[in-house]
Amino acid sequence: MHPPSPPPPPGGPPSGYGGGWTGHGAPPLPPPGPRPTAAPAALHRRRGRTVWNVLGTLGAVVVAWFCAMTGLVMASPETLTDAQLAADILWFFVAGGVATAMVWRQRHAVVVCLATAVIGVVSPLGAVAPLIALPWVVARTDWRRSLLCGGATAAALVATFWRDGARTEENVIFSATLEDGGPMTYMSPLGYTILGALALGLAVGVGLLRRRATRADADADAARAVAAAEAGRAATWQQQSQSLQSELSRQEERDLIAREMHDTVAHQLSLMSLQASALEVSSDDGEIGDAARSMRASAHHALEEMRTLITSLREGADDYGARPWSLADLADLLDSARVRGIDLVATVFVSDGDSAPATLTRTVYRVVQESLTNATKHAPGSRVTVTVRARPGDGIDITVRNPPTSASAPDAVPGSGSGILGMRERCEALGGSFDAGRQDDGTFLVRAHLPWEPTR
Repeated sequence: MHPPSPPPPPGGPPSGYGGGWTGHGAPPLPPPGPRPTAAPAALHRRRGRTVWNVLGTLGAVVVAWFCAMTGLVMASPETLTDAQLAADILWFFVAGGVATAMVWRQRHAVVVCLATAVIGVVSPLGAVAPLIALPWVVARTDWRRSLLCGGATAAALVATFWRDGARTEENVIFSATLEDGGPMTYMSPLGYTILGALALGLAVGVGLLRRRATRADADADAARAVAAAEAGRAATWQQQSQSLQSELSRQEERDLIAREMHDTVAHQLSLMSLQASALEVSSDDGEIGDAARSMRASAHHALEEMRTLITSLREGADDYGARPWSLADLADLLDSARVRGIDLVATVFVSDGDSAPATLTRTVYRVVQESLTNATKHAPGSRVTVTVRARPGDGIDITVRNPPTSASAPDAVPGSGSGILGMRERCEALGGSFDAGRQDDGTFLVRAHLPWEPTR
């Protein structure tokens, strides 16, 4: 029987922590985990943008270099003096630096725009480079930096156009011949003004469009991140809901087992203890009294362990062995077996037994206890040999041996068939090994090895 699934909170899974959890409904969700990976479509868009960014950077470098060299060539006279030649060589290298700066026009847009604008004012390299960097300033910075860089770019444009209009006729860039052999036509000051305004307006307009596109991409990325986070929260809520349902089912099963054990096994053990007490008091035979006393002590011990086990089941504890076992308890177990009449030969070597973990000592105790119980049931009256060697680092070796059952001594008590399986599971749970079976000479042999790491 499984409990009903806990109802989800109104409106779907919760989106975050909202007060303490009382144990009803879905458990609270953890904060969002690591940022989810991008969807394939988003990755495809990013790859496409990377390609266009590379092509755009290459084009910006080529255009800036070509325009700077054009301005430098048109500003150079036909006959160069040594000073003019040295200046041209200097401007040549500066033009290379201006073109190279276009690589960082996105990451350091303000610095690139201002630096190239200053160079455009003091050199004949022109104002194309700051015009290329200005859109990125408008797209990625505030209006103050945009105004500053826009003013610097405008100053570079004014200096470039003034320098072009002041050159000799054949070196003016903005000039044309309308017909073969006709006169040379030059751009008027109004034309320079209109051209500069158009160039500056185009750069600002491209920057505004890029700013809008960047904001739209950021909003889309944020929406995708929120959707992925909500999906992750929903999945986490579903997993925790299933985990809670499974835990409730397991706890209900534990409660059922605890009730059945209390109503059946514990009841029978109590009756056995009462009958043994009555036999101990009423019998005049000393041997019968000793046997009844041993039976009563065993019943009391079993009741104590049963009570501990039932409490652990009802409380939902993962560790059912609440008793602090130790290797020293083996002595009491072996003495109790001798009192019950078992012909027992025991050899126990333990080094530093107090440092052994509780889970390890509990397993050793249970393996020896179950082996003695099996020997008593299946080979009553035969001698049982128990050997235990325990040392940190070497581990714990357990050997229990009893001769074969005689034909005249049938099994007195039926077995459940789970003893050997339980011992094997206990040993393997600790990383050990277990083997039990009848040998060629008929002897039944139980061997177990448990690792014991020394404490540091």
